[in-house]
Amino acid sequence: MTILVTRPEQESQALCDALNQLGHPAISHPLLTVHPGRELSLLPALFSSLSADDFIITVSQHAVQHTQHYLQQQQKEWKKGVNYLAVGQKSAQYLRTYISDPVHFPTPSDSEHLLALPVLQTVAGKKVIILRGNGGRDLIFEALESLGAKVSYCETYQRQSTPFNGSIKTKEWKSKNVNTLVITSGEQLSFFTSQFTNTDLNWVLKCRLLVPSERINQLGQQLGYQHIETVGGASNSDLLHYLSEHHQDGTFK
Repeated sequence: MTILVTRPEQESQALCDALNQLGHPAISHPLLTVHPGRELSLLPALFSSLSADDFIITVSQHAVQHTQHYLQQQQKEWKKGVNYLAVGQKSAQYLRTYISDPVHFPTPSDSEHLLALPVLQTVAGKKVIILRGNGGRDLIFEALESLGAKVSYCETYQRQSTPFNGSIKTKEWKSKNVNTLVITSGEQLSFFTSQFTNTDLNWVLKCRLLVPSERINQLGQQLGYQHIETVGGASNSDLLHYLSEHHQDGTFK
């Protein structure tokens, strides 16, 4: 049986290549494209406004990538001497290639566990800049603001969903024996589901759905998915490990 990976193009193809090499058939269908954000030009001023022991939080690898690209273009550098946090381990590893300061990240990789990190218990009265894409959850912003932090967003990248014909894709994926879906955000899960109607939707809801967190698992249940498993992380390494452990010869353990 075949795994359908819906991550953005670069990550999606990389995961599919790794799975195919391991003998697990996988095909890529990115649900969105990623572009530079509308607030990148604010970064130098925002970074300059920070003092020692203030905070910078990156919500994804894309936030790091687009920030780094803009700073490099402007011959600027990441702020030194502040507290860096990343929502995911992969984002933290990526950020560490550009800065010498420590990067804190939670396990599992989600906003709820990030807010529980000890370093954030001293956030009252401090400035926090959240590097993120357009839209998304406001949980981190609202929680830190309630603790007395002065929180600002900076949109460093934009996500744009890519509509598709659910009826046509259902026929194609059935012909390729797709039985497993990898979807790594609630926004993408809702969008993906909205592209199908009637019998096509019934087929989709019966596929095995792999998601990174219990929050998205609950959303999947609300949408009507019947076979949902929580991987515990949204990075390709998390997904690859889980699929390698639970997907053998086209069947699941």
